[in-house]
Amino acid sequence: MSQPSPIAALDEQGTVVAWSRTAQRLTGLTEAEALGRGVSDLLATGAEALTEALRAGLTIGSLAGGDLRRWGVWPSGDSAVRARPAVDAAFTQSPIGLHLIGDDLRILRVNKAACAMRGLPEDGILGGSVQEAFARYEPAVVERVVREVLATGEPVLDLLVRGTSPADPEHEHALAISLFRLENTDTRTMSVVAEAVDVTPRERNRERLALLHRAHEHIGRSLDAVRCAWELVEVAVPDLAGAAFVALFDAAVQSTAPSDLPGLRCVAASTDGEDMPAVGAALAPELFARILTGRVPYVEHLAAGGRVLTLPLLVRDTLLGVVRLRQLHPRRPYDEAAVRLVADIAAYTALCIDNAQHYEHAHATALALHGSDPGSLPAGRGAVETAQRYLPTGQGAGAWFDIIPLSGARVALTVGQVHGGGPGATAAMGQLRSATHALAGLDLDPHDLLARLHNTTRRLGAERQAVGDTRKLTATCAYAVHDPVAKRCTVARAGRQSLAVLLPDGTWNDRPLPETSPLGEDGPPFAAEEFFFPPGTTVVLLSGPDPAGSDTLRRLRAGLGDQAAAADDVLGRLPADQAAVLLALTRALDPGDVVTWDIDPELTAVAAARRLTTGRLARWGLNDLEFAAELTVSELVTNAIRHGTPPIRLRLVRNPTARTLTCEISDASPAAPHLRHARAGDEGGRGLFISGELSDSWGVRWSSEGKTVWTETAFGT
Repeated sequence: MSQPSPIAALDEQGTVVAWSRTAQRLTGLTEAEALGRGVSDLLATGAEALTEALRAGLTIGSLAGGDLRRWGVWPSGDSAVRARPAVDAAFTQSPIGLHLIGDDLRILRVNKAACAMRGLPEDGILGGSVQEAFARYEPAVVERVVREVLATGEPVLDLLVRGTSPADPEHEHALAISLFRLENTDTRTMSVVAEAVDVTPRERNRERLALLHRAHEHIGRSLDAVRCAWELVEVAVPDLAGAAFVALFDAAVQSTAPSDLPGLRCVAASTDGEDMPAVGAALAPELFARILTGRVPYVEHLAAGGRVLTLPLLVRDTLLGVVRLRQLHPRRPYDEAAVRLVADIAAYTALCIDNAQHYEHAHATALALHGSDPGSLPAGRGAVETAQRYLPTGQGAGAWFDIIPLSGARVALTVGQVHGGGPGATAAMGQLRSATHALAGLDLDPHDLLARLHNTTRRLGAERQAVGDTRKLTATCAYAVHDPVAKRCTVARAGRQSLAVLLPDGTWNDRPLPETSPLGEDGPPFAAEEFFFPPGTTVVLLSGPDPAGSDTLRRLRAGLGDQAAAADDVLGRLPADQAAVLLALTRALDPGDVVTWDIDPELTAVAAARRLTTGRLARWGLNDLEFAAELTVSELVTNAIRHGTPPIRLRLVRNPTARTLTCEISDASPAAPHLRHARAGDEGGRGLFISGELSDSWGVRWSSEGKTVWTETAFGT
């Protein structure tokens, strides 16, 4: 510390050798009158002035410097010496732990607060080294910082060190130490002052807030109950416990399980052995009787030492499970504050698990309304190879997609989405999907199917409005029918739904059809387009439009162009802005699996049709189907000759992938045949009945050229 200049200076004989203006003002003696005179002479000639000066307060102290010993005189009101009592008072009365450390790193002075922090007497600290004084509080760190302050003069504020003291060895304490250097008048280093404050409560609160924040950031990132339990364990160990496990009741893990199931199972654990159960182990609820009855946290003391904290995972008075933590070390016991912190984290985890339960329930509901697991949908039965991604909850609550096998080895591909969200959209999706299936069974052209689905949408919307739902029901839908025999695909769409085609030569078309009004909205009739799709063409159907700023179609195009990338890998890279994505790679049926004959409109041609059929089945190795196919062809050809209009054609289609045989009889009459129940005496009327009994399915489809009656029969391996 720099010493202020004295107002006067005296040599060893008491002669005045320096006299300042301040001394002149206080005594009334000029510098010329004072210099060279002894103290006794001054007292004799200026007693009155000096008396007044003494009343004002003068302090005499030694001046170090040179070979002579001199004395300085200072006014007591602003001298460093007068300030020394205040410094002494600071060391004796300050609640902050003060240490004066010499340049040899030994303790020169400490106050009572510093001694109390350590639980040691003053003489047990004075004269010792810095490492000895801070032996329990990271001494190496403190010594290093003291050396830096001595060397650089840069103060260090709030250096945080942790440790224990003999006064409280059971608990860890935190000290915040601030250090600064003291210098004399010639700037030679003298000492370092270290101020130490016990900030244990502050640091514990800060740590708890940080841990609580980390728990909120880490737990509940995935809507999975078991994952939430693991995230709780990851947060607890090692910051709160040396080991931990979480056990959940079956109802908390299985969204469809009854809420009163007693099963309790360990779903997450930091370690096996000791008192930690293995993951998957069933636990007896009686082990947690206090939780089951009281539903409040409790601490147990282990016989081998340490403590165990057990807490309920409770949400809205429903017990989902329990969490148990084993104490990390005795210096951080499960006190009231620690229990309260863990209880807050456990409550948040229980809420996340409950949210995961609701998500699983909503997911199961959406899948139930969807009608099937997307992974179990038909694969196209040889007409196409498909890959799909489906997000049935959230923004995809009203989305659907389907792959519907049709007669003649054809397949229908459809993707749609009801506008809006929530249970209403999910319910409407289920209704429209069922209607699409029913209309597809009629073998309607795509534009005709969308027109009827549009009417269904408007009728459903009117029913919703009748019960107070003011929102208009609208939906988008794309419907495509691919024929692997003709290698043609007929497509129609309603709304701003994304549709794209990638040809085998790399040609990409993301607007093969113009946009139309959605289902349920006023607008022109839906138009259909027929495309020639060679084998290897990829048809892309999305549940909604590609939004601005999204790169769904760009990623699809890039991924589909990568021959090494599987379709599932491509779908996995897509952003989640589409609830349903359906990819279909078109195939063509081998020409040898299809045969067509023109039939003369004479009844004598029936026998010829039977011979042609049995001969072809023999070449295909389908001898087991000869009887049923021969009788079916005989009846259908007879009906076409009697009731239809030429030209009449017979077509047989073998589908090796789906392992089905299709028999088709076409004529130019639009009149539909009707199934009759002939009486015992009737000579006819049994053709469709016999055909239906001998085949797995049958139906009629219409075209601009007339109608086609078909049957389909499966054959074995």
